[in-house]
Amino acid sequence: MVAKLGAREKRLFNSTIKSARIGMPEAQYEVGLMYANGVGVAQDFEQALHWIRQAAERGLSAAQYLLGTRYAMGAGVEQDEYKAVGWYFKAAEQGHGKALFRLGKTFGAPRAQVSAGFLLKAAELKLPEAQYALGLLQAAGDGLPRDDQKAAAWFLLAAKQGVAAAQCALAGLHAQGRGVARDLEQALVWYRRAAHQGHAEAQVALEQLDLAEGLAIRGAAGGRRRAAAQERRGDPERWDRAAEQGDASARYHLGLMYAQGLGVEQDRDKAQAWFLSAARQDDVRAQRALAELLEAEDPATAREWYRRAAEQGDAPSQFALGRHYCSGEADAPDVFQGLSWYLRAGAQGDLRALLTVGLLCSEGPLAHLAVECFRKAAALGDAEAQCMLGHHAASGRGMVMDRAAAVAWWRQAAEQGYAPAQCALGVALLAGKGVARSASQAFEWFQKAADQGDAKAQWNLGALYASGGEGLKQDLRQAFAWCHRAAETGFVPAQATLGILFARIKEPAQAVQWWEKAAAQGDAEAQFNLAVMYTKGQGVERNPQTAFHWFLQAATQGVPSAQSKLGLLYAVGDGVAVDPIEAHRWFQRAALAGDTVAQANLARSRARLGPAQIAEAERRAQSTG
Repeated sequence: MVAKLGAREKRLFNSTIKSARIGMPEAQYEVGLMYANGVGVAQDFEQALHWIRQAAERGLSAAQYLLGTRYAMGAGVEQDEYKAVGWYFKAAEQGHGKALFRLGKTFGAPRAQVSAGFLLKAAELKLPEAQYALGLLQAAGDGLPRDDQKAAAWFLLAAKQGVAAAQCALAGLHAQGRGVARDLEQALVWYRRAAHQGHAEAQVALEQLDLAEGLAIRGAAGGRRRAAAQERRGDPERWDRAAEQGDASARYHLGLMYAQGLGVEQDRDKAQAWFLSAARQDDVRAQRALAELLEAEDPATAREWYRRAAEQGDAPSQFALGRHYCSGEADAPDVFQGLSWYLRAGAQGDLRALLTVGLLCSEGPLAHLAVECFRKAAALGDAEAQCMLGHHAASGRGMVMDRAAAVAWWRQAAEQGYAPAQCALGVALLAGKGVARSASQAFEWFQKAADQGDAKAQWNLGALYASGGEGLKQDLRQAFAWCHRAAETGFVPAQATLGILFARIKEPAQAVQWWEKAAAQGDAEAQFNLAVMYTKGQGVERNPQTAFHWFLQAATQGVPSAQSKLGLLYAVGDGVAVDPIEAHRWFQRAALAGDTVAQANLARSRARLGPAQIAEAERRAQSTG
């Protein structure tokens, strides 16, 4: 991992460690992660563990969970399963989904009912791996009554979140008619989704059903191949014999078996050999599988096999080539070549490729291309694409601005449970843009998104509770709770708002801590508020130089009150050397923005300066700095 030690990262680290040293668990956790990842400070795993432990002992669930994983793996500490479970319990008591899942997996078969209880709580928090695990227990009757319908329901929830194993399991239930109506078409849909993610069992199932993508079987030869596939089903020795006779499909599936340990002992070298043999016979799946196997150790060779598969029309390989070129995994980044491969995959309906092109082009001159890709993905029912179309319609990027259409797209995605769209819909309802204004409906959508962990929605919910009105009772406790949850994720507006809330209840030290976090990440309002606190010595020791620094940061971002204050500091020499030309410059910029105090000070400044000084000040005022 390459350490990030740029100026911005160092400022962020220095700001965060101040809060950590006075006992703020969120900051301690962030400092621990910074040490672990080398962000703003030299990488130091011992320090990382120290700060994460501090946060865990102060009750931060994310830190407790992370510390549990360290003990479970023996990473940086002596492996200790009992301590791991202890920390998982602490995090789980606060509703931490992954901690609940770990506990469910830790207890396992010996205490199946206990395990099921933890997994159920994690699954109810929409953790996909827990939903899949619970489906397995329900299907097997392990710790829970056997119930194929409930198993199918849990598999479906996890499958929709992209868990390949759940997609494969759901396909199996559809194929057998267990817990759901027997429906081979649905089975095919879910097997294909899992197979596209490289799930070996799903790929084998497709071959065995003779429904593998791209497989065209016609005439007597097709009949013979179907029969051969039926004979080979589940029998490695028969796959072996067929492979030795030159059957490329059999060689590919033997490669899968050795790669995944399906019916044979896992053996990477044998997998590579069989993949290579089938790939040389132009078996597209083998070419892709070989590329995936080689990607980490030999990316150049992997890329050539991806290319051979991509040139035969294999969409996943086309997507992989796009990633290689756009991310610089090739010898040199080539965004245009990467986009061309993504577009070829997208033309075949590859959802990942459509979304990737859309996101890459969304902000630039190719916004119209992004819109086209999002439309195709939205037509496939993808909620993220629908949400992005809403943003494009609202802003007019790449399409005609249409706020009503934006709301319609957001609503489609929101009704699928997509949190960012739920939040965007809430914002539109609150502002009455493209839809009739309704604070109550906005609150409902914010609540749905906030419950899923969307920081922006949590912040909006906190702001509504803080202001009250329009049928919503003011509730500062709820305002603090929601803003704090959003602020913990690093969401800057929530950190700035939390500072305001603490200032409102006369806790200036806490206000300063949160404004420092937001200010370090560029929030102009927080920078101004922080400067005021350093000027007055409220919640922090008075420091004119630091006050000047933050006023300058806010003024440079165009905050008129900060520009006015900065002019005054230059005029009187508070925290900076006296400089009447700079004072005049900042007074003029604030005065043009309508600041009345600056307008009065500008008139006084003009009376004191000569024509040459005024001309220089006006020249500087026109600069962007």
